[in-house]
Amino acid sequence: MDYIKIARVDNVIWHKRGISLKGSLHLTTHHLIFTDDNSSREFWVAYPTIASVFKNKGSSLISKYKHHSEWEKEALYAGKDIWMFFNIKVITKDYNIFSLDLENEKNTQDVYDSLCKLTILDDVHKLYAFIYSPNKAETPFNSWNIYDPVKEFERQGLNFGDEECCKWRVSDINEDYSFCRTYPSKLVVPKTVSDTLISYSVKYRSQQRIPALTYYYAKNGASITRCAQPLPGITQQRSIQDEKLIREIFNCSINKTSKNIIVDARPTTNAMAQTALGGGTENMDNYGFNQTCSRMFLGIDNIHVMRDSLNYLVDNFLVDNDLYLPIDKSMLNSDKSSSWLKYIKLLLSSTDTLVKSIVFNNSNILVHCSDGWDRTAQITSLVQLSLDPYYRTIEGFMVLVEKDWLAFGHRFCERSGHLSSHSVFHDNSTRLSIALAAESLSLNDKKENELGEFSTMTSPETRISSTFKKFRNGTNMKLTSPVFQQFLDCVHQLLIQYPTQFEFNERFLRRLVYHLYSCQYGTFIFDNEYERVTNNAFHQTRSVWDYFRSRTHEFSNPNYREPSDDEEDWILPDWEKVEWWWQLFGRRDAEMNGPCPTHEDEDTLVKKTNTIVSSLKMPKFSLEIFSKK
Repeated sequence: MDYIKIARVDNVIWHKRGISLKGSLHLTTHHLIFTDDNSSREFWVAYPTIASVFKNKGSSLISKYKHHSEWEKEALYAGKDIWMFFNIKVITKDYNIFSLDLENEKNTQDVYDSLCKLTILDDVHKLYAFIYSPNKAETPFNSWNIYDPVKEFERQGLNFGDEECCKWRVSDINEDYSFCRTYPSKLVVPKTVSDTLISYSVKYRSQQRIPALTYYYAKNGASITRCAQPLPGITQQRSIQDEKLIREIFNCSINKTSKNIIVDARPTTNAMAQTALGGGTENMDNYGFNQTCSRMFLGIDNIHVMRDSLNYLVDNFLVDNDLYLPIDKSMLNSDKSSSWLKYIKLLLSSTDTLVKSIVFNNSNILVHCSDGWDRTAQITSLVQLSLDPYYRTIEGFMVLVEKDWLAFGHRFCERSGHLSSHSVFHDNSTRLSIALAAESLSLNDKKENELGEFSTMTSPETRISSTFKKFRNGTNMKLTSPVFQQFLDCVHQLLIQYPTQFEFNERFLRRLVYHLYSCQYGTFIFDNEYERVTNNAFHQTRSVWDYFRSRTHEFSNPNYREPSDDEEDWILPDWEKVEWWWQLFGRRDAEMNGPCPTHEDEDTLVKKTNTIVSSLKMPKFSLEIFSKK
């Protein structure tokens, strides 16, 4: 409560998706709440979901009505000059974009300062999850135990009790997490490999993340194992123990004609460049195993490229969602703007190739990227989702996330930016701020133009907006990236392509994106299993799966049907049919995925609008208003 300089402000105008409401703004310890004066509606925003905050001079409506006459501007606020207002625009990580118009400058500054203190935290224990009390529907559930590694591998088809036939074993070498802090406590490895050999091999993999089993395909005995990059460095060092471990992994296959594949998710040049930093990729002279193993590079770019791709979409097409200004669809699908879809297609095409290799060539695959907790998790999860119908059920999908993302150490806190940073707050309401922003843009124009981020423009609003983009990627937030959201986007594509083969619906995925950032539950607020254990998350916080399991009727797909015994139960992604996840981005399907409007369509729109305007005795609109953002 010490962080809150002002708890309530009345006569606030709330703008969201083109709708303006008058009401009261409330700041609590963990949520911003707006209440509508004319109804009982409330809008809640959890502070950790905030991605950017902008404090500006003038009403939010200036951007929308900058082409309109003065009388129209004045009419919006009963004759008041809209430049006398102050506005705060908030962009959340789940694309809930809204703005607030306030009349009093001091109140505006107090709200802005309070949001800054409430959002930027120095300790994960200050997050909402540590004080959240479940409602009656959630209380009976304890979803922290939904995933049991031994039971899950037995479900896949491994019988650890059969010492003669089972070629895999559960190792407790990491039981106290001293072997590898970012790995789960239980690791499944070949029975022919001792813990002693594993302990010697650990130094040859980045972050001590050795090859370990994540999925066993019982139909042909193929395996999916995962790890981090090897560390040959410039001197091309090798590890006999690491080579032995991988050879034995491939030998666990019941099919001796398997075509084994080492899958490096990175672009080839990136992997080779890592050798200068002590990393690198496998030397196939040592890992070819008598030409039974090949290597494949998937060409997936790193977390920084993915973050910049999504930020470009937000900055250029979604930033005005509070006013719901039209999207230029032809620009949306241009090369730069559509890069997010390009990466979705690459992930799905890679999944398609690997699923076919496992099903048709009995391939064992070993997957890694640099550290094995971002691109690796994406690929292994998507391949398993395509192979195993269990993971396409509500419970199974939860188990998949627990196993390949949470247990295997995806850095949820770091990638999600839960503790935020000063770099996401921008006060542009003073002339000094504007001057500094303009100066910063001027100094960086040449560099940014070379990078293709944005170009020099004469409009003050555009110049400041461009500077926001630079500030957003400040040094404090350089390790954030929408890696898990990108995986969920891929799952959404599969759900569209196979509408009867998923037990959950689109809303399930969308709410999962929200709770990834909300910090209402303890599931996604730490970086690995070790941190969850040492911070007592299992007893002090609730699992996010409690939320979904207590509301299964909201997240069930009515068209779902279980695969029958006489049909294939694996699916293949059609990466050529990728489309925008319009529900997540707060737009309509036709706005993002429909055909680009023709001039005839625009003329028809203008005629219809002028008919409506005539009935209101207002001046006619011109085509210019509809063609400009």
